[in-house]
Amino acid sequence: MLGSLAAWLDRLPAAGLAALFCVAFVGITWLGILLVHPLMRRLLHGEHPSNEVIASISGGFGLLYAVLLGLLAVATFQNTKDVEDDVGSEASSLSAIYRNVGGYPEPARSELKFLLRDYTHYVIEKDWPAHRAGRVLAGGEHRLQVIRQTLLSFEPATQAQENLQNELLRELNSLTAARERRLAAVTATIPSVLWYVVVVGALISIAFLWMLYMELAHQLLLGGITGLFLGIMIFVIYAMDHPLRGAVSIAPAPFKSVYNLVMRWDALQSDVPPGRPAQQDQAFASIGTGELNGVYYSVGRALCQVVNRELLSSGVRCSAEATPGSAYNIEGLRSGELEFGIVQADVQFMAFNGQGMWAGRRFSDLRSVFSLHRELATLVVRSDSGIAAIADLAGKRVNIGSPGSGTRATWDTIAAALDWRGRMQIHPSELTPDATTRALCSKVIDANFLMVGYPSPLVGSQLAACPTKLVPITGDIVDKIIAAHPYYRRYAIPAEVYAMGDAVPTFGSNATLVTTAAVPPRVVHAIAAAVLANLNELRSLHPALAHLDEDEMTTAGLTAPLHAGAEQAYRQVAVIK
Repeated sequence: MLGSLAAWLDRLPAAGLAALFCVAFVGITWLGILLVHPLMRRLLHGEHPSNEVIASISGGFGLLYAVLLGLLAVATFQNTKDVEDDVGSEASSLSAIYRNVGGYPEPARSELKFLLRDYTHYVIEKDWPAHRAGRVLAGGEHRLQVIRQTLLSFEPATQAQENLQNELLRELNSLTAARERRLAAVTATIPSVLWYVVVVGALISIAFLWMLYMELAHQLLLGGITGLFLGIMIFVIYAMDHPLRGAVSIAPAPFKSVYNLVMRWDALQSDVPPGRPAQQDQAFASIGTGELNGVYYSVGRALCQVVNRELLSSGVRCSAEATPGSAYNIEGLRSGELEFGIVQADVQFMAFNGQGMWAGRRFSDLRSVFSLHRELATLVVRSDSGIAAIADLAGKRVNIGSPGSGTRATWDTIAAALDWRGRMQIHPSELTPDATTRALCSKVIDANFLMVGYPSPLVGSQLAACPTKLVPITGDIVDKIIAAHPYYRRYAIPAEVYAMGDAVPTFGSNATLVTTAAVPPRVVHAIAAAVLANLNELRSLHPALAHLDEDEMTTAGLTAPLHAGAEQAYRQVAVIK
């Protein structure tokens, strides 16, 4: 109840919120004077008015209450000032990092500058509207993780570069600390018990006015002034108690200044072509992808590269966000944190139809945009593990993927089909992709299962790091899975992809780009139209996209209905009729 009231108050404009508080307290005061005062007059005054006694008691109470309001006003003002300082500190560190990154050689310099600009856009266009609604999003943290990993992956060649990297990491730590304080301020508030004291104290102050014996006109005037002042004071305390929420909140002005003064010229040179008039109503579209070193993230970056070229005409800014994977992306779409997500076709099917981990909570608003590359079930094992088929995994130590990933969802399908019991079960691990190569080669795990597009840099590195091999996934188990799940098909990993002697039979589906019915058609249309118009370039941006076919993109693995914006784009180029 209180949460709903606070959310409603936060949606009001500043003038409306102030007026509401003032009208509420003045209204209560006048209503009590008209309705309650006659009763008080009979009970307290009788033949001899008791104004002196009432004034004496109310004066002592009023002093204590005034001190409380004053202390709360000072405390909330200091809190607002601290949050403003944190926002300024975060923006200052961001500016320092961006300027210092200019000392890096290419291509690290351009990559880091792009990531920092993307983070800045996200803070301004996604974080701040969410803060005003009382929400904290994870997208900024995902982007900072990519920036940090990119910084750490750079190998300094000189002492000067090493010193620069250390300085950048120090500034990044300062930025992260300021960001954490900013996020904490979104939900921080005066304890509820103090708010009860404030409200009850205000009502008692008003009640003392009801008890006074005086002319009605004078009492209404005095009561109106008192109620107006109480309303203004409590409005100020409430507004400053939520420095990032509601209409009366801190603006992202420091970040806008950093972008306009430090980043804008680089953005005009590299992100979008200059020369065309910009749309004023720009939309920010986050695409949930996968782990930083995975195919999904690279594919998402490639999609956004062609979409952002049309930014000035379409008004849609595309941003690829590194996430745990398909299942996480579905939940991000459901919550509204993501506008788009790259997900496996099986995950799309289960979410839309309310199966698997979505049993009982069907995502009926899920919508398809287009199909992407093939996703193949891939099993990498150590050569000395004794594993030659999927049945040999029984009793072995197998990495089955992080929770929230598409790999995990596919493994759950395999495990259900195997129906292992007792000693036949595997010993599962939930390692992130970055940790699997070391774990495999150091014999912490015997096998690593992935659902991944090919060629996969991770699979390639694991096959090269130590004696390992790919194991075919065939037999009755695959027949059973394909018969039960229409989005799976038999495929083979081509021999030339990983320089193997023979192709490796397996099964798989397609990676798909999905969205929700709530995303405006013009945003979806801009994404779909830009991809279709630049299909040849897109095929060259990543090997997994090399075999994209526009006819297959509108059909393969799309188990949720097409979004209206995507359908419009396809009809315009006659891909569908």
